[in-house]
Amino acid sequence: MPQFVALIYEPTSARVSPENPEFASYMQGYSDFGAVAGHAIRGGAALDVPEHATTIHVEGGREGRVVMTDGPFAEGKEFLGGFYILEAEDLDAAVKLARHIPAAWRDGGRVEVRPSMPGM
Repeated sequence: MPQFVALIYEPTSARVSPENPEFASYMQGYSDFGAVAGHAIRGGAALDVPEHATTIHVEGGREGRVVMTDGPFAEGKEFLGGFYILEAEDLDAAVKLARHIPAAWRDGGRVEVRPSMPGM
């Protein structure tokens, strides 16, 4: 059965930290998603904040010099907060599941659903 990656994007301004009183209800939405789509979830992870990212580039090809930069590759008003790997019959079925991910219906949030490459 095909697999799809649901990439979770949220506005930087909407980030909810564990210290925030809204955090429990925010996370409840993801628990609710697990209850709805658990049969299709094959993996996933929440990602740390973009400020903790390290971006690399190899200058001069495969054996070249590794250049590291603190922070995300692209700065923007949204951040990639996590992902799910969903197994579904087709894109329509994957979208029907992904619509339950809280970022899809939170103000300013988006979920990008993309097929994974077969055989990878």
